[in-house]
Amino acid sequence: MAHRDMRKSRVLMVAAGLFLALCTIWLRVAWLQVPMHAHYMARAAERQESRVKLTPRRGDLVDRNGRILAHDLQSFEVAIYMPQVKSVSALAAKMAPVLGVSARDLTKRISAMKGFAWLEHDLAPEKGQELQRLRLEGVVVQTRATRDYRLGESAFEILGRTDRDNVGVDGLEYQYENDLGGRSGWITLIRAGEKRWIKLPGAETHPARDGASLQLTIDADLQSIVEHHLARTVDSLQALRGFAIFLDPMTGEILAAACVPHLPAGRARNWTFTDQYEPGSTFKVVVAGAVLEEGLAKPGEYFTGSPGHGQKAELLPGVFIGDAHGRPGYTFFGAIQNSSNIVCGKLGIRLGAEKLYRYAASLGFGTLTGIEFPGETSGRLRPLSRWQPRSTPTVAIGQEVAVTPLQLALAYAAIANGGVLMEPMLVKEVRAADGRVLRRNTPQPSHRVFSESTTSTLREMLCAVVDSGTATAAKLEGIRIAGKTGTAQKVDPTLKAYGSKYMASFAGFAPAENPRIVGVVVIDEPPQRLHYGGQIAAPVFREVVLDLMRQPTSVLGSTTRNIAMRPPDVPAVTAPDLRLLPRREAERKLADYGLHARFEGDGTRVLSQSPAAGQPVERGGSVVAWLSSPQDSVGRSMPDLAGLPVRQALRQLSQRQVQPFVTGSGFVVRQEPAPGTPLPFRGECRLWCAADAAASGRGGVSAASATSRRP
Repeated sequence: MAHRDMRKSRVLMVAAGLFLALCTIWLRVAWLQVPMHAHYMARAAERQESRVKLTPRRGDLVDRNGRILAHDLQSFEVAIYMPQVKSVSALAAKMAPVLGVSARDLTKRISAMKGFAWLEHDLAPEKGQELQRLRLEGVVVQTRATRDYRLGESAFEILGRTDRDNVGVDGLEYQYENDLGGRSGWITLIRAGEKRWIKLPGAETHPARDGASLQLTIDADLQSIVEHHLARTVDSLQALRGFAIFLDPMTGEILAAACVPHLPAGRARNWTFTDQYEPGSTFKVVVAGAVLEEGLAKPGEYFTGSPGHGQKAELLPGVFIGDAHGRPGYTFFGAIQNSSNIVCGKLGIRLGAEKLYRYAASLGFGTLTGIEFPGETSGRLRPLSRWQPRSTPTVAIGQEVAVTPLQLALAYAAIANGGVLMEPMLVKEVRAADGRVLRRNTPQPSHRVFSESTTSTLREMLCAVVDSGTATAAKLEGIRIAGKTGTAQKVDPTLKAYGSKYMASFAGFAPAENPRIVGVVVIDEPPQRLHYGGQIAAPVFREVVLDLMRQPTSVLGSTTRNIAMRPPDVPAVTAPDLRLLPRREAERKLADYGLHARFEGDGTRVLSQSPAAGQPVERGGSVVAWLSSPQDSVGRSMPDLAGLPVRQALRQLSQRQVQPFVTGSGFVVRQEPAPGTPLPFRGECRLWCAADAAASGRGGVSAASATSRRP
């Protein structure tokens, strides 16, 4: 009996233990399923699921005719994760043929790495895809988008730039980042094995939205033309810088905005919007238009000028103003034609400070234009309460006031279009990736400043400036140009007074009878011997208009004439598109079509062509190609002088302020330092010359026949 009771108690104890264990398990399960549910769900998702970012495609920038200015290109990045690399030499041996480098050099680079380090950026797609196929341990290959600018450095100051993450940091790329950048997305992947991730049907996904494209008002051809002639002028004069803006006077659309030289990222600005300067005589149209509008003077009214040659006239007590020409007098018309400071100062006094200020402000000076571009400045037009007695005549001749090239171009556009100030426009359309138009901008007139009769008289005055006044260098056969020159002294900040440096400028429009284009050209700190706007800025405007006239169709309209002629005996071919091609490649492409090339200029790439792409050309005929400015257009490095006559070599060194030392005579056969050496160079450049240019292969001349001189 006792034995049976003991056995029964043992069974009960075991049962109680089992029940207690079961309760513990259930409690544990309940704890894991209820309080700890969220924690373990998160851990499971972390280990079994991966959320991959979907990068959107950045929108394109296109010009007014639909030609691409900026777009995304796919490239690859390669990184090395050293903890997974078993043998550096073996890895380098496999990667070197793909990267196109020597295995020894690659081994040295990889051996110097620690942890995770980038090996290559912007790798070509075919090389990146080949590395992905190799699946090398410790090698991380991923795609990235790089921004490609079709015009190279041209238009950088207006298009802007993107950083390594393809995010806009300058110009329009920055201004319209929300539109161009799109929206990132993500997708959920499930682990399938140690290294495989798959997408299951119905997996949580947030698609990326590609960026919108922008159609600009910029004309790619005109932008390149303006920059080419501007760079050539700045280079030849060794000026500090140059900037120019061209727009459509009827719509306010900005057609080109160029800056030379191009500054590096972080320092570059679009000076046509962001910099202000004293306009000088180009501002005289304000007082001239105001006087005509108020009926205070007739174009034929005579005004006395300089009291004597080289003497200044006293316009107000203690206020003296002089003329460069020093004539005894002018008519109102002749004063604008010959840019008389004395007469314009007298006109300003007759008009009065209040009206002069009102018309200047009405033309947009002293206020922001509202252009959708970062960093625009408002210029400087002081309120009337801060004007001194001498301010009225000095403001009338373009002093004590500061403008931006954009403001000045809009003011001249108002004269060209009949008296209406237009709001500037830089973007025509914002179009979604699927083609939908999100926003469309249309020309917006701001207000009327002058009557049509006033602007008609002003246009005749400005035409006379070009025909026989201070801007004859802008004159062209076959088209009438209207404009005004400006030569303004710059203020010396140390002296706090006008110094010996100048800003030379020209503002004008063409054709004068039916204006299609308005331009402002500014050359900063030209040399003392050539510092007048009519000498150096007006020719830039002329060359730009001349290049536009050479094109079959341009912003000036069609310039071709229909001439009756019999069909050519030789069958015609279609001219290929040569723009932006290197010179040799352009020659090769024309040869494939049975055509010859005739190049104008000394740049490295084709800027424009005639006949245009798609136009018929007789087989065996010629295509004229205008070349862009050289890559080193501002002379930042030592030129290659080998084979040049010594006189030409000395001229190039002089332009770059390098001291030469010549041995021998005739042609340069060797130089030291080597071509491409960064400038400025404080030492002297040694040139070895020989009488025969073919001697360049011998590396020098005999000491017996050599002579030395220091130019």
